[in-house]
This record gives sequence, structure tokens and C-alpha cells, in this order.
Amino acid sequence: MYTGARMLFRFVSLSFLSLLFLVGGAAHAQTLDSEELTVLRLINEYRAQNGLPALKASVSLTRAANWMSADMAAKNYFSHTDSTGRDPFARMSAFGYTFATTKGENLAAGYSDAARTFNQWRNSPGHNSAMLHKDFRAIGISRVYQMFSTYKYYWTTDFGGVVDATFDGGTGAPSPTQTVRTVNAANFTQTIAPGAIATTFGTQMGASALGASSFPLPNSLGGITLTVNEQPAQMLYVSPTQINFVVPAGVTAGTGNVKIFNNGTMIGSGSVAIENVSPAIFTASSNGLGPAIAQTTFNGVNYQPTVNTDGSARAISVGASASPNYLVMYGTGLRLRSSLNAVRVTIGGVTVPILYLGAHSRLAGVDQLNLRLPLEIKGRGMVDVVITVDGRVSNIAKLNIGN
Repeated sequence: MYTGARMLFRFVSLSFLSLLFLVGGAAHAQTLDSEELTVLRLINEYRAQNGLPALKASVSLTRAANWMSADMAAKNYFSHTDSTGRDPFARMSAFGYTFATTKGENLAAGYSDAARTFNQWRNSPGHNSAMLHKDFRAIGISRVYQMFSTYKYYWTTDFGGVVDATFDGGTGAPSPTQTVRTVNAANFTQTIAPGAIATTFGTQMGASALGASSFPLPNSLGGITLTVNEQPAQMLYVSPTQINFVVPAGVTAGTGNVKIFNNGTMIGSGSVAIENVSPAIFTASSNGLGPAIAQTTFNGVNYQPTVNTDGSARAISVGASASPNYLVMYGTGLRLRSSLNAVRVTIGGVTVPILYLGAHSRLAGVDQLNLRLPLEIKGRGMVDVVITVDGRVSNIAKLNIGN
């Protein structure tokens, strides 16, 4: 019998480190995704039918729209007034669109695709008038998905009468300072936390794929550096379309301004919501879904993975009263919880006492959670694992509970 975390700091898996470097590989890397580009095309075709000029995709307005969509998705609300109390015009100014010109904003929620979202706006007089406003010349577009929110998909289009820095031809190709997107590396939500692992997507960033090979982690890989609110981040992985990094511990809750530099020249920037906690569980699929990356141990010496080499969930034993089996889980964005009492873990709907929660001693940005598997879930097969921290709910990971 044992308590505490001593026995749980022994295991460092190279395969687990590789998963951290490759987190997010399935996400879309363009500055505007295909549905956002379709909205731009639909609006411009609609304007042309009404004798109006096409709108240009503005970098600054896209940053403002992306922050707004991410904020609504992460905090589960739907309003033009954001969670900090700003109206659309103050928000646009905060992201660099400071021109004294006509401005407007359309919001939508619930549909993943451009066509139905565009039709929502066209069938609403107020939204329709924004799309057909004669003085508008620039637009910012963002679509954000959050699986745990009410509407799942949140859309923002911000409009302005002055064309500033734009994307090249509206094709999604980046301008010299492209807009990048930053997410929690474990579950792809657009909320990050100090000390957590995050992933930034863009194009033409690193020259090739390069992972950190030493600890402590470097602040530069292949000449690529990244800052969050001007604070340098430790780098895990760099590729042309993806950067994995550890969020600087000194950043505070609010809007995070992410900047990417290639040998000192800024090549991209974007915004992301920063919270004290952004709870997420690492999974074998590297996108927050499916089997949890975890281990079990009866004695603190010998460990068994919860995932087979093919990525499927291995059946694990819960043990017995006299010989319980302990679960070691790995996540990110958990460590700054207000108190351990503010953390709740359920496995198969059963609340599980927490033996330890804190930063891993060897894996930068990784948080470790130690639990005793409850006997009452024996033989249940695939069950959900959910972590709630200060009211914020993690992605739902899976465990295979055997007999």
C-alpha cells in the first residue's frame, strides 16, 4: 500500500513524448479553413448580384473574429458582448482594426457548414443588411468548434470600411504576417493555460519537422521562436504547419497574443483565450478523443499501459479491496486549479478520490493525476473519464475496464 506521488514519477515513455510532439496533426492548418473560405465566396457572390464590390479578408478583423468565436465556444455563450464586456467595435480595435470607419458584426451558431450559416444571415433582415452594406470593404471570418458547448459551432464575421493587411486573394494563403491559430494541444479547444502544452497551426512556418531533443526545452527550434504576450515559450516541436510549445508560466488570464518569429522576423500572429485552467486529457488519437494515454500499477514499480501498440484500449483490471489497481493519467492545463477540492474526476460515472494532481517531474507542460480505480466499475468495458477543474470540463477520454 502506498500514497502520494513518489512511485508515479518513475516512468518516462519515449512513445508518450512522441505523442506530445505530434499532437494536433489532424487539425486544419490553413489560416482560413474551407468553410470559412466558402462563406467569403458566398458573401462576395451575393454582393456582386446586388452591384456591390467584393470584400477582402482582413488579417486584423480575422483575429478579432477568431477570438470572439473561440471565446463564445469556450465559455458557452452567444452574444455580441464578449466575456470581458467589450462590444464588437472595441474588440476590433483591440486587434488592430482602429480605423474611423463603418463597422459591423454578424454571429451565427449551430451549423458546421458555410451554406446553412450564410442562409441564416441572408434570411435575417439585420444580418442581411450587414452583408450588403455599401460601405463595407473588409471582412474577418472565423468558425470555431467546441464539443462540450451548447451549439458546438460558433461563427463570427466582422466587417469594416477600410482594407488593411489582407490574405492573398482570399485563398487562405498567408500574408507576410499570417494569422495563426492556437489551441490546447490535448483536446484542440481554443483556450490555453499557463504552463500547459499548446499547439499553433499556420503555414510556411518551420522549414522542416524538428522536435526538441534535450531538456530543459529550448526557446528556439530551427530558428523558429514563439512568444505569448511577449514572453518566450519553450518549444517542443516545429514543422511547416504546426508548432507545439509550453505556454509561459508568467502569462495571466485574458487575451493571449501569440507571435511567431523566423530568425527574429515575425512571420505570424494570432490570439487565443488564456484561462488559469484549461483541463484536457491526452488520448491515443492525439485529438482528445478515444482511449486515454495512461498507466496502471499495483505496486508503484511495475506499470502497464492502458493503450495497446495499435492505439486500441487495453482491458485493465480494477484489482481487489486488498490489492487495488492505481491509475496514472496525463493531461495538461490542470495544475493551476484553485484547490484540490475544486477538482472532480469520474470514471464510468463514479466519482474517484484524487491521490495526487500536479506538474509531472520530467515532462514539461504535462500534468499528472493519480487515482485508485473504483471496484464498482469492474467488467464495465469502455467507460468515460471526465475531469472537472474549477467548473471547466475536460474532453471525454475512454478506458477499457475488464473483469
